[in-house]
Amino acid sequence: MALAENVLRKIHKLGLIPKTIKHLPRISGVLVIFSIVWLLTLAQDGNYRNCYISENALMPGQVHSYFRESEWNIVRGYREEVSKLENSSIEERNAIVSQWLDDFGLQVSCYDSERVLYAIMHASRGENTEAMALVVPWINSDLEYNEGGIALALALMRYFNRISVWSKNIILVVPPDGKRSLRAWVEAYHTSLDDTAGSIEAAVVMEYGKQGDGFEYYDMFYEGLNGQLPNLDLLNTANIVGHNEGISCSIQGISGRVCNYTNKLKTLFKGILKLVTAGLIDVHGHEAFSGWQIQAFTIKARGTQGHDVTQFGRIVDQTFRSVNNLLEKFHQSFFFYLMLSPKHFVSIGTYLPAAVMLALSYAVSALDAVLNSNVVIKDIAQDLTKMIILVVSVQLCCVIASVIVLHHCSASLIQTLQLILSGVGAIIVNKKVKLSTSACYSLMAFALLSISFMIIALLIVHFALAYVIGILAVPLTFVPTIIKKKRALTILCLIVSNPFLLIFIGGRVSGNKDFLLNIVQAWVDLQSWTWFIIMLGWFPAWLIISYFSITLLIQGTNDMTMKEPASKSENAAMDGKAYETAEKEATEKEVTEKVEKEVTEKVE
Repeated sequence: MALAENVLRKIHKLGLIPKTIKHLPRISGVLVIFSIVWLLTLAQDGNYRNCYISENALMPGQVHSYFRESEWNIVRGYREEVSKLENSSIEERNAIVSQWLDDFGLQVSCYDSERVLYAIMHASRGENTEAMALVVPWINSDLEYNEGGIALALALMRYFNRISVWSKNIILVVPPDGKRSLRAWVEAYHTSLDDTAGSIEAAVVMEYGKQGDGFEYYDMFYEGLNGQLPNLDLLNTANIVGHNEGISCSIQGISGRVCNYTNKLKTLFKGILKLVTAGLIDVHGHEAFSGWQIQAFTIKARGTQGHDVTQFGRIVDQTFRSVNNLLEKFHQSFFFYLMLSPKHFVSIGTYLPAAVMLALSYAVSALDAVLNSNVVIKDIAQDLTKMIILVVSVQLCCVIASVIVLHHCSASLIQTLQLILSGVGAIIVNKKVKLSTSACYSLMAFALLSISFMIIALLIVHFALAYVIGILAVPLTFVPTIIKKKRALTILCLIVSNPFLLIFIGGRVSGNKDFLLNIVQAWVDLQSWTWFIIMLGWFPAWLIISYFSITLLIQGTNDMTMKEPASKSENAAMDGKAYETAEKEATEKEVTEKVEKEVTEKVE
């Protein structure tokens, strides 16, 4: 107690609390800078970890694949037959492929009016309760005919059916693409399909276009929907198998051959952006398995020379053989991580402080909006009902707008609704609803605090989206400070933090003109949360801050006194009244002193 008392006295003596309150804007900015610097240091030695296998039962280095050059002619034969089907309809393709699979003795079924073909190979040593899925869409993520992938998958299923080591069933899924059709099949598999093969433990999506008989290296894609990632053991297993085959792996388009600081940092930031846009741009197929506790990733062949096509098949074969050894679900390794290379990663405990500092920056800015603006509690109490109605109205309008857009999905409708919400809301606030400046600043603080809470709520389940939204909305934290002196800069901060403007710019930069439409469609097709997080989290906060910033700018308020400055005539009148009152009081005082003096003389 004595120590605490001494500390409090010292703080009071030095005036640290008033000084801290005065420098809250600087503290908020420093926290943002520290957050970015924290991420930049993750690629330095000592801040990341080497990849390793946590589950000893996998044993990827001890698996030997017999899918070798003897299968090359079979792959080639299937590729020639599959190439003839390129101009056929989906139904015609599936009918022919189903005949081939039926010849293997597999259980063949179709879903969605013959559009999604799937075949089940029941394990000879299993209990029909667990399965692995091999997915080969007819059209890959580059909108290219997946000729080599289909041929290689057929050869693999023929090969799998000849060996008797399997304790888990194997499902071959052939959807039209890796988007809505595959997602619908996964959902139906867990809800309504009659022909199933048990719980799917892992899934591999294979993309091999028209490279022919060879390829140079493979790309790995693993980012699932809504921040979900496959168990790191599965990725490490595939990468170890590829390394043993002498095949190099690329993550985020960056080769793992050169593991310097620059490449690791590029992989880190590209991985964060890839997580944010998962399901929105370049959907590969593994995203469809998110939400069902299925560990999935995509491997994509690149180049035309260097390795034989059967080596690509051996990656899938040995990965399945390793997963086949498991007696339980994946649980040993990490589910939250950021990859720096095929051999290095950052765990959640290392990168999480960056998002925490960012959330704290918004909380500090909210305090600044209240403490450094002379907010009067009495004025807030008087306008409390109006404030609650306004916040609820803004949120309700955003909910209604988000639902309307889902049922009538078009880019023009989205932009129109944004303009309506912004324009009508500004007119209502400025013309119909009269709030004190204390209430205006308090609502701005509430909006900043809501962004802080949104980041905190998302930072574990979807770190990438929480962090990117936090960085893009940072200009809003400057508004409470600069609105008093720099009006033009205030307007600029509001413009550059508008979510729809940033989405428009991001789409143009990435070459995707329909990026905004893709965000909405991602919920319809894949149940991605991004649209609702923007519409119910970021956009309402931006609206509130924008409305009341404009209100303060229109009113010309440069202080928080809550009293309008008097005109010159009013000041002159007030001065005249004060002079008359003072003169009257002086006269009364002189008369009183005179009477007291006369009374005293008579008494004497």
